[in-house]
Amino acid sequence: MAESLESRFASVSVKAIVIAALTVLMLWPLSRVESLVSERQTLQAQAYAIIAAGFGGSQILGAPILTVYTQDRTVEVNPSTKDRTETWAEGAPLHLLPEGVQITNEVSVEVRSKGIYSVPVYVSKVVMTGVFKPEAIASLLLSNADVQVLPTRAVFQLPLSGVKYLRALTRFEVDGQSFRATGGEVAGFTALGTPIDLKSRGELRPLTFRLEFEIAGSDSLHFLPLGSHTTVTARVAWPHPDFDGAFLPVSHEIEPEGYSAKWEVLELNRAFPQVWRGASVTNATLLASAFGVRLFQPSNIYTQNYRAVRYGILFVAITFACFFAWEHLVRGLRLHSMQYLLLGLALTTFYLLLLALSEHIGFAFSYGVAAAALVVLITTYIAGATDNRVAAFGIGAALASTYGILYVILLSEDYALLFGSLLLFVILAGLMVATRRLDWSKVGRENAG
Repeated sequence: MAESLESRFASVSVKAIVIAALTVLMLWPLSRVESLVSERQTLQAQAYAIIAAGFGGSQILGAPILTVYTQDRTVEVNPSTKDRTETWAEGAPLHLLPEGVQITNEVSVEVRSKGIYSVPVYVSKVVMTGVFKPEAIASLLLSNADVQVLPTRAVFQLPLSGVKYLRALTRFEVDGQSFRATGGEVAGFTALGTPIDLKSRGELRPLTFRLEFEIAGSDSLHFLPLGSHTTVTARVAWPHPDFDGAFLPVSHEIEPEGYSAKWEVLELNRAFPQVWRGASVTNATLLASAFGVRLFQPSNIYTQNYRAVRYGILFVAITFACFFAWEHLVRGLRLHSMQYLLLGLALTTFYLLLLALSEHIGFAFSYGVAAAALVVLITTYIAGATDNRVAAFGIGAALASTYGILYVILLSEDYALLFGSLLLFVILAGLMVATRRLDWSKVGRENAG
């Protein structure tokens, strides 16, 4: 009975089934590593949020908006006496956008850390100039029988996503005068504003402005094209350009210490007009036209670890298949199912070691250390388990090459699928060519005998 059981386990078919079951079993430790990567990524996002809350999150800057308050006329008729009663009540304000806007930014970047997590943050020095056309102001102030415009109740407002993250307000000059800005709200944004008496200005003339301030933030800096012709230039001291939003720059230059970019957006490119009343132009409509830059981090270790783990089961299956073929191609190379289990655990531990090391010494160096440790471990184990050093070193060299190719795949985001497919095809083709003359049924009878 014992002999019969031994023969069954010695058969090629049964061993192949056991190896396939072990391959499926390796999905569990790989899934645990993948869950750990997600957990660490969540902790990283929490650290980002804490730093952003204290230093400044994503910032959105708009050009100034000239808001004029109005009154609406209401007429009530008494049904019995036919008398008409006329009343005036607060109406929806009118909003006017500037004609030409020029915004320049000098963005300095530094890296802040919380624990083992690092986040790039920035301080942007902004200079904003522009003009409201006199004819546009005159048109805005026209009243009619039902709507009375109040030129003495106008407000000049600069929309910002985070007024509390202003570092400095060095100039707030409107119509040639310096004003002390106060907080406010316009179109769903917090704002810096100052009241303007349009009636006291006398003859119609352009309303110019010049604003200079510094604002802190992280992750991204976006702009709203609120001018009839909006020009934005930015110099960002960060080596990884990432342009984002509704409009791409018309030109950009990349230098070792950073990059610069220039945007030009016309009124015709937007989905909202130069003048609107009340809430006819919503916050969402304005945000849909935002454009700018992000502080892109190309070496996000958790994204790279996640991608590496996704290839884990493929590499376990390929390695097991290679070992199974080598058992019958190399004399003296025989592995027990328990040895396959230990090899599979070693292969999955590579990803855990890679994750742990990459949080401290970077992904590239961690990958080299973890892959080298795995190759040395498996080479030493195979050499001792089979007493065949030549085969062990051959297996070690093949593993080293495979993990080298995996690293190239992980770096090649655009060609990852192509390289991964080619790698799988080449390995499968190699196995098929190497075992094409192997009589598996004869091998099974020899093992059973």
